[in-house]
Amino acid sequence: MQLEDTYCDSDDKEFRERTLKLITHVEVQSACEHAAAALIPAIESTKERGLAPKELLADSLYGGEDNCLAAKKEGTEVVSPTMGAPGEKGALLSDFTFSETGTVIACPNDHKPLKIKHKGTRHTAVFNALHCDNCPLLARCPVKKGKQRYYLRYEDKARRVAQRRASERTDEFKDRYRWRAGIEASMSEYDRRTGIKRLRVRGMKAVRYCAILKAIGLNLYRAAAVKKARKAFYGPFGSLVGTIFQLLSGVKELLCKHWLLESRSNVKINICRLHYCNQAA
Repeated sequence: MQLEDTYCDSDDKEFRERTLKLITHVEVQSACEHAAAALIPAIESTKERGLAPKELLADSLYGGEDNCLAAKKEGTEVVSPTMGAPGEKGALLSDFTFSETGTVIACPNDHKPLKIKHKGTRHTAVFNALHCDNCPLLARCPVKKGKQRYYLRYEDKARRVAQRRASERTDEFKDRYRWRAGIEASMSEYDRRTGIKRLRVRGMKAVRYCAILKAIGLNLYRAAAVKKARKAFYGPFGSLVGTIFQLLSGVKELLCKHWLLESRSNVKINICRLHYCNQAA
């Protein structure tokens, strides 16, 4: 089962309790289907409902290069570790300095290439043999020795993976990705409160129907808990704040209906939300 869930990136426990976190996508798959193929359909589904995430946290299974590029075209950034462990020579490719266009600017020892050749998605950087012969990193470096010079041959995909591996070592990536673990708690809550693993129906259509209804029920439970937390926080003004939000929502719906009647066209409206949460999958 594939689940997409919003999250709040605040360390303040009380603030998180007052922030509404919802399940935005549920999909049931058979055991023979590869889970990685479910990422793009999930993004497309949320996009059709005006809930497409700007940032999506996923484990390495969903973070393949094809998925990341396809999600980027949909306007979603996939934050995920790369699969597999890099080899001893492949690890050093991430230490090379690249330009925005993917061209090598310098090696890990800050030596610039003599020239660069391009052939489609394949690239070759030529380095001075005097620099490479005396380099302490030569044993781990992915360059290959030629007759007179050293050559670094790589493809765009290998370069992107290397740059992703380099970013994964930064504190910024670790701080962003630490919220990914929250989806495991959502899966546990989904099972404990709804009994999703013990359905009394058979067949993909019936199971999918029950899974969606149970996700809706869990969203209602979460909304009630957030309403209670906000009422306790705001005190006597909690009801007033809730009333103001309801009035704003009512005015928004009226404006949407009026605009649709005036335009007489099938246009989907996405009015800016008062609060936006990123999503994890």
